[in-house]
Amino acid sequence: MRDKIWKGIVSHIHPLGGFERAVLIDARPGYSKFSIEIPPESINIYGIVHGGFLFTLCDMAAGMATYAYEMTNTTQSASINFLHGIPLEEGKLYVECRAAHKGRSTVVNRVEITTEAGKLVAVGTYTMFLLQKIEDDEPLENGSHRV
Repeated sequence: MRDKIWKGIVSHIHPLGGFERAVLIDARPGYSKFSIEIPPESINIYGIVHGGFLFTLCDMAAGMATYAYEMTNTTQSASINFLHGIPLEEGKLYVECRAAHKGRSTVVNRVEITTEAGKLVAVGTYTMFLLQKIEDDEPLENGSHRV
């Protein structure tokens, strides 16, 4: 393989970060919404937000909306359509999830990512598998308890 091609392939390996900057706006059974300022750590080698970053934001929103049913859950399947590239200068993104269907063992969610100007940039479908009911006396993963 030519050295230039090898170096180009290797340049795709870089850390993604900034998810902790998300700010929850609303959450209830079957719904969640949060915003996030586009972090520099989310930009790919082409100068736009990395698709994996957007995919993860949608996954987070689907998990939140499903968790609000008071059920632990995990992603069973997911798909996403990227509609527009988003440069760092775009500023803030909004991630909104609505449950399309809740069954006995799965929840199918539709997730949309929009810019501050309201431009739709990604649409995802996330099927969440329901694991177990959350009991009031269960400690959270960090060791604390629900209030």
